[in-house]
Amino acid sequence: MQLSEHFFNLKNLFGKLEAQIPQKTTLEELSIVWNCTPRNVKWIIRRLCAAGWIAWSPGRGRGNRSTLTILTSEAEVALALAQEATNKGRFHDGIRFLEQHDVDDAIRGRFVQWLEGQYGYRVDKNENYQLDTLRLPFYRSMPNLDPIFTLRRTEWHMARQLFDTLLTNDDNSGVLPHLAYYWETDETGCIWTFYIRKGVLFHDNTELHAKDIVYTIKRLTSTDFGRTEWTEIPLDKIQAQGPYCVEIKLKRPYHLLLQLLASPRASVLPLSSAERLLRDFTRLPIGSGPFRVIKNDNSQIVLEAFPSYFLGRAQLDRVELWIIPETRHRPLPLKEIAGGPLPYIHPFQLHTRNNQPPDIERVETGCTYMTFQMNKPGPLESVNFRQWLSRVANPHRMNAGLNNHTYGPAHSFFPSWSIITEQKLKRKYMNDGPSYLNTEPDSIDSPPVYPEQPLSILTYYILGDSLERNARWFSEQCAVYGIKINVEIRDYEEFIRPEIIDAADLVLANAVVDNHSVTSFLRLMFDDRHVIRRHVSPEIYEHLLIRLRKIENELEANKRIRMTQETEQWLKDKLAISFLYHLNQSTYYDNRLIGMQTNAYGWADFYRLALRPSKSDDFCISRST
Repeated sequence: MQLSEHFFNLKNLFGKLEAQIPQKTTLEELSIVWNCTPRNVKWIIRRLCAAGWIAWSPGRGRGNRSTLTILTSEAEVALALAQEATNKGRFHDGIRFLEQHDVDDAIRGRFVQWLEGQYGYRVDKNENYQLDTLRLPFYRSMPNLDPIFTLRRTEWHMARQLFDTLLTNDDNSGVLPHLAYYWETDETGCIWTFYIRKGVLFHDNTELHAKDIVYTIKRLTSTDFGRTEWTEIPLDKIQAQGPYCVEIKLKRPYHLLLQLLASPRASVLPLSSAERLLRDFTRLPIGSGPFRVIKNDNSQIVLEAFPSYFLGRAQLDRVELWIIPETRHRPLPLKEIAGGPLPYIHPFQLHTRNNQPPDIERVETGCTYMTFQMNKPGPLESVNFRQWLSRVANPHRMNAGLNNHTYGPAHSFFPSWSIITEQKLKRKYMNDGPSYLNTEPDSIDSPPVYPEQPLSILTYYILGDSLERNARWFSEQCAVYGIKINVEIRDYEEFIRPEIIDAADLVLANAVVDNHSVTSFLRLMFDDRHVIRRHVSPEIYEHLLIRLRKIENELEANKRIRMTQETEQWLKDKLAISFLYHLNQSTYYDNRLIGMQTNAYGWADFYRLALRPSKSDDFCISRST
């Protein structure tokens, strides 16, 4: 039995556990309460005294009762246990302790204040040693860190921290050397040769060789894990030419090869990973990146700097993500406590800091969108009905209760393209103002079709539950016009199953893209686990494939971008997709941080982060509000 249980069981004898209250008792009475022998009672008393929870004064002489003085309250012990459980990664046990013992708001507030104080940049040091830890709360676990399965923003970000790719992206949509220090192609554009750096180590301290790259690309281009943008590559043959050279032979020129080799999905895995159970590798993968995973369960994800990283060791020593699902609904559980800035935290989890503007503001890459299942007979075959549903799903009315700074209308997957379209619309409707800008309902005609059976709209749980909220709002708006739509909310792992997507009439989802529009668009169109290709009709998809092949075959980069824009607009005109909104990301951070810059996935790259040395030896931990 835990020592705390012995303490709490004293209520059965004394009724209340209040500090500084002396109580008369005997060893025999305590043995009944604790269900043990008098000898063990003495042992328990010594432990409770050592913990500082009670004081014990034995009775002198026959018939004199002993005095047990409670030195702390039940609430204080519950708080200490909640903190201890949280430190060990059992946050839910900590909350349970507080709930079981019905602590008051003051104690709950102290727990939240303590909890906030655990986050941020922590420094432990002495004269010759300094350990820098970044500790962040996160709202969900990540059981699958294998890049081949990556679909969500945070997993894309984690891939960049744990793995490396042959090439890497530059700031101008081009590529730069990375694991490959040089590459060349023949005059046909079908044979590519990549020369690999020597001495690059995986996290298990084995050297990265050409055979590992061959394994990685063969794995990507197989259909063993479903269809993706990689399975569309016209690969003829790939082979190692010695330990540090790889030759890729294509059936025809493929001008996007270099861009795909720079994407996180092309992260290089060791050949030895094929010998591990998939479920083991997905939780604790082995890469060659600046950080390695040392723990990954439902309570914590812990990354440790890889000292042998080929580009130089990270300045951060350790990154801890504490999994607290309650933060999906609000910034912190229990209640908010005022405080100072947190050095860095996931942007979506921050609320306004004392009404001050954020340090970094940016529009998310990607958008929220809606699709229509056109592969089964029913009302969604009607273009007019799909158009009516799109009018109902007005993003301004859908988000009317939100601050205008938290979202913007989407006309594309890509924010920069949406901005161009929005500017054109504003100029077009400069005098009378377009109805799509109104948050108040205007007159919408009756639906052109009334389904005989209720329709369904499918979405999934995300931070803030914005998708669920908007799906229910949309269902309520349709019900006003006599259209019944059932809302179905799934965990993301279930949501992406093809049979789940196929069964839904409508889907509300977030698209994740990066700064490379063409390859991002191909990923959205080709991946089995994305909604679009599973919902468009066979006729539309056949024509879409023709367009995508033309994009792949186009040699000039600017023309590929223009063709991608035209294809996206074509899908929109066909009412195959309805773009809704982009979320805005706000980040607050401590100015002691060096290298703070958010990436396309809304995170700061851990490898770039460091702490500016303080003039004082005393390092304080800042907190978010």
